[in-house]
Amino acid sequence: MGAEMEQRRSDRRELKVFVDHVLGEDEQCVCVSDNLSAGGIQISGIPGPGWGRPKHAWLRFSLPDDNATPVRALGELRYERTTKDGLHTRGYAFKYMSPRERSRYNDFLRGWTRESA
Repeated sequence: MGAEMEQRRSDRRELKVFVDHVLGEDEQCVCVSDNLSAGGIQISGIPGPGWGRPKHAWLRFSLPDDNATPVRALGELRYERTTKDGLHTRGYAFKYMSPRERSRYNDFLRGWTRESA
């Protein structure tokens, strides 16, 4: 766990939103975010259809802002853990976001950081 903490380049903030975890057209599931940062997101879910063992997954989620359009990001799986109660947690590093979505996401994080300071 110490190595993970050392690799993080940005602060993580707790945020619970639904995340579509998409591996392919017929392989997707809904998870819940635990926290997020400029560089990635941590999600929790229960394995089933659409969970799989991906190296990459598309992650689609809505921010609690005024824009109804979800953010879509390609995530690279960095770690996976299982809790005692069977809940699985995955950490994804963002590998790609469209420039428009990245700008909106960064604006959200900046505003959120100012509000919580």
